[in-house]
Amino acid sequence: MAASSYQQSSITVQLEGGKTFICKDVLPQPGGVILDLGCGTGELSAFLAELVEPHGYVIAVDPDTNRLNLAKETHRHVKNLFFVEGNSNEFQGMGSKKYDLIFSNFVFHWIPDKDKAFRNMFDSLKAGGKIAIHYIDALLPFITTSFEVLNPETAEKFNKMFCFDTRDNIDCMCRAAGFDVVSSYYAYDKTVVYPSVENLLQWLVGTSHGVFDLQLVTQERIQQLFEKFGNPPFDFTADSRVSRLLAVKPKSQAQ
Repeated sequence: MAASSYQQSSITVQLEGGKTFICKDVLPQPGGVILDLGCGTGELSAFLAELVEPHGYVIAVDPDTNRLNLAKETHRHVKNLFFVEGNSNEFQGMGSKKYDLIFSNFVFHWIPDKDKAFRNMFDSLKAGGKIAIHYIDALLPFITTSFEVLNPETAEKFNKMFCFDTRDNIDCMCRAAGFDVVSSYYAYDKTVVYPSVENLLQWLVGTSHGVFDLQLVTQERIQQLFEKFGNPPFDFTADSRVSRLLAVKPKSQAQ
């Protein structure tokens, strides 16, 4: 349930923002070897695979078995895309220095040991390879409000799932691992629109890995949500700040 909800609802939220980042900043090259770290249900993995074909390929890893199985089924016809279970501490090719790019979309705020994640990525890149990290450094206001109104019983558990840190601290950790930071900035160009209550609820279930409990959502609580947000469609674009980090492994530091 959570995996399919995530897949359906992320198409209008996380997919668009990820594609913008890829096309504006990341710019994968044909023939490149890419690791998609925290691929979810694989929509951006498939997009990256298309950009590096015919000779490049993408290894997409995620710790969520249900999301991975759905990704394998959905994108089974993409011949240069391979889904493997893994996380920032253990992924295919870790330490191999084989990747041209390590991409991560809305994952880094879940990772507890970011220092270790940066070191693992550094050791897995070719000389001159780069990382592209798309993340948030605090809960977006609409998410906090949605949990407070619709699921106050699960809000604390959901909040504890995150491992936020400031953008400045994350940049420092990146440099400490040996990277040269090319760009690090806040972006507000991610469109966040939910056409209906059902669409928003579906996304909340998916993004929380099922912590958000639909059985706790009553009509009274939905009415309270309308009082906060107005009637759908809900447009949270103006309050949806994301962070984007692009960094390179210097050739002079390659081992």
